[in-house]
Amino acid sequence: MEINSKEIINFATSPMKLTISIFILTLFTNQFSCAQMSFSAIHLNDIPYPKVRSYIDNQQRNTKFENLSELKPSCENKEDYNGFCTYKKRYKVKGDIQKVWETYLNASPTDSWKTRKSAVGLVYNRKSDSIIYSNDSNAKSQIGQVLFLDLRLLKGFYHLATAVEITDIQSETSTIEISYVESGLNEGKQWIIMNADDNGNTIITHTSSIKSNSRFRDKFLYPYFHNRVINAFHRKMKRSLNDISLDSRLEFTID
Repeated sequence: MEINSKEIINFATSPMKLTISIFILTLFTNQFSCAQMSFSAIHLNDIPYPKVRSYIDNQQRNTKFENLSELKPSCENKEDYNGFCTYKKRYKVKGDIQKVWETYLNASPTDSWKTRKSAVGLVYNRKSDSIIYSNDSNAKSQIGQVLFLDLRLLKGFYHLATAVEITDIQSETSTIEISYVESGLNEGKQWIIMNADDNGNTIITHTSSIKSNSRFRDKFLYPYFHNRVINAFHRKMKRSLNDISLDSRLEFTID
């Protein structure tokens, strides 16, 4: 039986074929949409920190977002931080920069941020569109991880929740960029940058640029409490360095 090529073309472009194609495309689109990690999929009872539970619930209510992927880092593509308060702290580690860098990069956020001053209640991985809880282990720090943190202030008498996202990791310059998530108390970024000095030590510079609706908070409260949180974080990393038998000594100096 001979088939006319025009008939094939006519069939491929027929209304029936077009309708079927649109139906299949719509089906796949709906399936993808349904597969996204939603706020309602979070088991709040699996988060042991009340402030983090309230923070996540309030974020969803205030933003009207349905999915975690809708969360955005603040100051995205921002280069000018005029009007922001900027703070720096430096730490000196007696150890090879490559080993120090790998230790920081390979640490699980749920473990590295678990200190006397902070803890991770939930991690959302933007790339895999998945979540892990505080008792779960995460392989390493990755771009696109959103950390919902419980901050323990005033010796644990007051707790504050916030969310930050790892927005960039540059191995060439040993830099980790962390952005506060939009709809939080403040906007801004943090950078952890490592450099080697002439004596073989690793100099870690932790820079924070932030802005909120309270200048008093930005100038006086934020640096006081923020320094204690990041000091505890870097002390935790020092212990990790000791665990891998690296001769390390952490010294605190303020710029």
